[in-house]
Amino acid sequence: MTRTKILQHLRQASELLFFAALTLLAAPASAQNGDPVEVEARIEVIGIQSDIMIEDGDEFDSSGYGIRGDLSLDWSLSPRTTARIEVDAGVFDYEGLNRDTLTSYGVSASIEHEVSETVTVRLRARRIENIAVLEAFSADQTSVAARVEWSKGNDRVRVEADYRQREYDTTRAGTGEGYRVAVEYNRRFGSYHWLRFDARVEEMTSDDEERRSYDRRVVRLKYSHPVTRMLRVRPSIEYREWDYAGRIARGDPDRSLREDSYVAPAVDLSYGHWNRGPYARASAEYRFRDSNDSRNDMDGARFGLVVGYRF
Repeated sequence: MTRTKILQHLRQASELLFFAALTLLAAPASAQNGDPVEVEARIEVIGIQSDIMIEDGDEFDSSGYGIRGDLSLDWSLSPRTTARIEVDAGVFDYEGLNRDTLTSYGVSASIEHEVSETVTVRLRARRIENIAVLEAFSADQTSVAARVEWSKGNDRVRVEADYRQREYDTTRAGTGEGYRVAVEYNRRFGSYHWLRFDARVEEMTSDDEERRSYDRRVVRLKYSHPVTRMLRVRPSIEYREWDYAGRIARGDPDRSLREDSYVAPAVDLSYGHWNRGPYARASAEYRFRDSNDSRNDMDGARFGLVVGYRF
């Protein structure tokens, strides 16, 4: 990493810390009727071991380890409206691949309003620097999102749409923009006992269409069952598929555009409470991959461990 890059990261991190400090000072003044500002913080260590060593794998698909943390502030604007500011930062070090250590940091602001006893809407804006995405090792992203939630009794439905704009921090610099639409249904049976189905579609269009433009579709079913007061087991199964607008599949005699998919049964063990104190999560999954590109047509297991503390 060059001296210029180091100075750039320090400057950007300082700006985020300065913004967080301003938020800490301004939030109490914005609260109505003496309502306190709720502050939450979290720090966690991550470890991933993956048999799927694909150079342009999605996000943290490859093996490695890291640390990340975040701080959030919530305060009431009215009896039915809540504002939130979040800042976060993380470092992830990849193993076995020609990829640099990734240091990311971001900030977001959102407003949530209860329209009625059953309907809540949320608007959110977010900026994050240096994240790994499907189409590039590192990118900066700005996004705006809207979410509508319906909840009654033990049933909850969420529908969310966001627009994302990316600048790529790689040798082949460029930009991309696109959307994501997601829906989630959650059925609650008891404390930490639920069944959840979610699906999403997304699209990214880049000025480097030959390599970076893609479409992706994901569906997942997940079940959570409490084993003890502090321990839950959560089996799941996920299917995702994606294709590129310009990448040619290597090894395909017809020179078709690359298309990938996988089915991944998984299980994880989750320990701790959601609000305060220590927590841990161990996960194992096996990805049955299919691709018309010979470099990416491989199956493999993926194991993960997260240990953290919520303040």
